[in-house]
Amino acid sequence: MMDAIARMISAEVRPLVDEILDLRTEIEDLRRRTENTIRIGIVESVDAGSGRAVVGHGDLKTPSVRYFMPSAGEQSETRHPSAGEQCLLLNFGGGDSGAQTVALCGIPCDAFPLPSTSPDETRRIYKDGAASSYDHATHAFTWASGPLSVTATRENVEVLLGAVGFALDATGVHFLGPLVDHMGKLISKA
Repeated sequence: MMDAIARMISAEVRPLVDEILDLRTEIEDLRRRTENTIRIGIVESVDAGSGRAVVGHGDLKTPSVRYFMPSAGEQSETRHPSAGEQCLLLNFGGGDSGAQTVALCGIPCDAFPLPSTSPDETRRIYKDGAASSYDHATHAFTWASGPLSVTATRENVEVLLGAVGFALDATGVHFLGPLVDHMGKLISKA
């Protein structure tokens, strides 16, 4: 009699156990997909021609995925990431293939620290060392590449090549340096 009751209970409970096991598998799949939705990664290689990069995250690598640009409409700007740059991987499809993943680049890291720590400055440093910055507090724009620099404020503009250059302000043009030459004729004191 006990065996018959045990078989009857088992027969009634078996579909519930199967359903619980199916739900457990589905929950595990959803957990795994959720973990893969947003991840931090490091750009490993860039194909500038296609606007795609391979990104490493943990022990894994993405296939070649698209990366964000500062803007990509009627007004657009190109800024390709660098190998070693940290990024945020957004897997908007939640799948494993990476086919619906994009990389949001520009997260400062040890390899590429913040270009400025001033809250009043917007600064860009280029690959060759040239730099531009705008200080919102002083209203000053600066651009420099090697010995050449340009500084512009609301009151004046100064262009220097080393120690030689000129400045413009409301009073006129001011030449800086020991010599001023006009069309091959020296017009300053040596």
